[in-house]
Order: sequence, then C-alpha cells, then structure tokens
Amino acid sequence: MRGQQGFEKRFLPWAFLAPLLAVIAGVVGYPVLRTIWLSFHDGEYLQSGPFVGLKNYRDIFADPYYTAALLRTTLFAAAVVVTTILLSLAIALVLDAAPRAAKVLSVIVLLPWAMPRVASGIVWKWMFDDQYGVVNWLLVNWFGLDSFNGYSWFSTGTPAMVAITVAVVWHSVPFVAVSLFAGLRGTHGEVVEAARVDGASAWQILRRIRLPMIRPLLVVMTTISTIWAYQSFDHFLVMTTPPGGPDHSTEVLSLLTWLEAFAQLDQGSAAAMAVVLFLMLAAVSVLYVRLNREDVR
Repeated sequence: MRGQQGFEKRFLPWAFLAPLLAVIAGVVGYPVLRTIWLSFHDGEYLQSGPFVGLKNYRDIFADPYYTAALLRTTLFAAAVVVTTILLSLAIALVLDAAPRAAKVLSVIVLLPWAMPRVASGIVWKWMFDDQYGVVNWLLVNWFGLDSFNGYSWFSTGTPAMVAITVAVVWHSVPFVAVSLFAGLRGTHGEVVEAARVDGASAWQILRRIRLPMIRPLLVVMTTISTIWAYQSFDHFLVMTTPPGGPDHSTEVLSLLTWLEAFAQLDQGSAAAMAVVLFLMLAAVSVLYVRLNREDVR
C-alpha cells in the first residue's frame, strides 16, 4: 500500500507530464541545441561545415556592425520597456478607475495587440511618411512645429529608430495594460479600505500598497516586454528600406541575425548571434526573478 502511494506521489505526475515534456523537448529543446551546435561550425551557403570552435563568436564580436547592433538593440529595448510599462500602468489605472466601462474599454485597448506586426508596421510606416503621413500633419497643424513639414523620418538613423520605437510600443502596450489592469483589480480589499480610513491619499495607497501587491506581475510583464523588445524584427523589416537602413543605422540583433543567415548565407555566424541573444535574454530573466525574490524577502 505504501509502495503504491509512493509511486502515485513520485512517478505518476511525471508519467502524465511525459507527453507534454516530450513535445516541449522537440519543439524547444532540439532547435536550441541545434543552434548551439551550428554556432561552433562553419556554415557558409546554408551547409554545415567543419568544427571551428569559438571562431564564429570571435568574428561577430570583432565585427563593428554587430557591436553597433548590440548597443543599438540594448538602448532600443530599454526605451521600449520603460515606455511600455509606464503607459500600460497609466492605462490600467484609468481602466481601474472606471469599472463600469472597463469591459468595453479593455477590449478596445486590446485590439492593437491583435493586429499582425507586419500589418501594424506597414500602417505606421505610412503614418510617418514625409509627404502623406498623419504624424507630420499633426505635428505641423496641431502643435505648430513647422520644421516637420515634409520631414523624412527614415532618411537617418535616429528619427527612424524613434518611429519604430513608437510602433513597437503601440503594439506592446495593450497586452501589458490589460494584464496590469487585471492585477490592480485584485488589490481592492480590506488593506486598501483601512488605509483610506486612516487618511492615506490615493497616491500613497498606490505607491505603498497597490504597486507592491502587484510587484510579481510587474516583474513578469517587464521580463516579457524585454524579451519582446530584444526580439523585435517585423517592424524593422517592413519599416526600413533596405532592411536595417539607411546605412545599417537601424540594424538590431534579430534583423542582423536574419540578414546573416538568409542574405549572407552564413548560418554559423547567424547561429552564434542567436546564441548570444538567447544568453542575454536568459540572463535578463534570471536577474528580474532574483530582484523580485529579494524584494519579497
């Protein structure tokens, strides 16, 4: 009897999870291991060559275009994550303040996230068009900024990165905002009511009670936003001509990896770039989790 109970507690759960674990290993584990294996081999013209050790890693870090893309991606991700979290929190607070209209408003807020990224990139590229774009029209006619009359956003690197950042944030905010709104709805309780009775202001309640209560959710959303920002590819591909232009000024790691694999046909270097990006995102995720655990303690 004890042996049967021990089997049910120790081995039976793993037996039920075995099919799912096999699927995960095949869908996730094999591609990751295959990419790591390719990063240590020569791979010109999409053919696996001989073992070259760390040569691909040395080559990419010696490439000025790669190091520039690494720095550009980090700055872009930082801007996207900070802006996304702040805007999402603001929208979540607005939805939380209007509970009757929240059901309809949350659906409206979530609609941009449902749009395919390629489609949203094309729309935003049109909106930033120098002749017919609505962005320049608004800046000139509503804000009186005549310098934006016929302004070309994609002729130089910095304005192009600003335009792409706006498009990526617009696409990322809805999911994060609705998630934070769901978390805020769970913070209404006796603690908040007691704080109000004691005379705490709405800002004090938010900063000292409600935000600490949803801190684990904030950590998860920040981690997801960081991963999405580092993996941004579609908007850069469709909003820049040629991809990564002008003059490589909008190349980010994901786009550069794609160009290395399918334009230069060097899967060894592309695999090394993918592994570096994977390790960076893994480190960021571990850092967020540890910071959250330290705050909880």
